[in-house]
Amino acid sequence: MGKISLNFVLLLTLVLVALYAWRSKRRRAWVHARRCYACGGPPSANGKAGGICTDCLQTRTIQRWLIGFIVLVAAGIAAWLRWP
Repeated sequence: MGKISLNFVLLLTLVLVALYAWRSKRRRAWVHARRCYACGGPPSANGKAGGICTDCLQTRTIQRWLIGFIVLVAAGIAAWLRWP
C-alpha cells in the first residue's frame, strides 16, 4: 500500500472515530433526557425496548424490509448466474 493510501485510511479512520464519539455523546444525552435515542424526538410506546419515536421505528422497519428484498434479489441473481 502506498503512502498516500495509508494516509487516506488513517484519516478516514480518525474521522469515523470522531463521528462515532460525537454521536454516542449525543445519544447518551437523549437517553438521559428520555427522548428518542435515534433522533432526539419525543418517544412513543411502539418501540419494543422503548425510547424510540414512531418515525424512527417506521424508518427502521422499511429499511429492514428493503435490505431483505435486496438480499433476496441478489441471491436470486447469484443462483441464476451460477446455475449449471
